[in-house]
Amino acid sequence: MPETTRALLSSQETAWKLILEHPFVAQTSAGTLPVRAFDRWLVEDYYFVRSFRAFLTDLVAIAPDEEASEVLSGGLAALEPELALFEAAAAERGLDLEVEPSLVNLGYSSYIAATVLADWPVAITVLYAVEKAYYDAWASVRDTTGPDTQYAGFIANWSSPEFAAYVDQLGGLVDREELTPELTQAFDRVVRFELAFWDLVAG
Repeated sequence: MPETTRALLSSQETAWKLILEHPFVAQTSAGTLPVRAFDRWLVEDYYFVRSFRAFLTDLVAIAPDEEASEVLSGGLAALEPELALFEAAAAERGLDLEVEPSLVNLGYSSYIAATVLADWPVAITVLYAVEKAYYDAWASVRDTTGPDTQYAGFIANWSSPEFAAYVDQLGGLVDREELTPELTQAFDRVVRFELAFWDLVAG
């Protein structure tokens, strides 16, 4: 693992373990997640993904070169079937996706959007942190569940080889940047928001 991403992940080793062992993740793995918790997650994450799409659109616009633009454009395209997955599941479960999001969700989404106004290194680090946390969490669920789990579509979406490759590409973009206190702070904030988000939906 190259230096910048290695350093960022090493600095969050304890918190990263909390993400992977969070009750929401553990209960999804064990098949014991309460229905209301999954429903709450689905509604909250749908809002987050729509906000995330706007962030990624803005990030493509400030990409420093063609390589970065192509990587981000691929991630942006993948959000359309992802949103369709949410919408189909919500319709099946009778959920309203237009409800007011939580303050945690609003804060997380707003923070991510604001990083585009900071600079490219901070924004790409935030993007990598979000996607890396999701891949690692859902990959851990994938490794402990079978294909017949009711959450198979969501697990596959964030633990597929394609998504893993995308996360690695994002890591490569981060590794082109020098490690700075600003990058470390941005990565730390994403980790704390991720834990707060898991707490929100699992509670």
